[in-house]
Amino acid sequence: MTYAVTNPPVRIAQTIGGASLWLYKSADAIATADNTDYITNADELGMKTGDPVFVVDSANGLTSLGQVTLDADGNGTLTALTAFP
Repeated sequence: MTYAVTNPPVRIAQTIGGASLWLYKSADAIATADNTDYITNADELGMKTGDPVFVVDSANGLTSLGQVTLDADGNGTLTALTAFP
């Protein structure tokens, strides 16, 4: 599957230092979401490089922690950090 702007990550908290914590729930596995420019509207959503993202795979319930990196074009690349069973 691919990212759909109709199902964007949701900001769930503003952290100390200005970073935001995000939640993204999708049927995409973390291996799919952990991809260059996966979040095509990251800049529009207000995401910033270094923001942590909980990624929930709705197909199997697996939750992973990732980190977003914004490119010059405003797209976000997710990097998986760890998975929680």
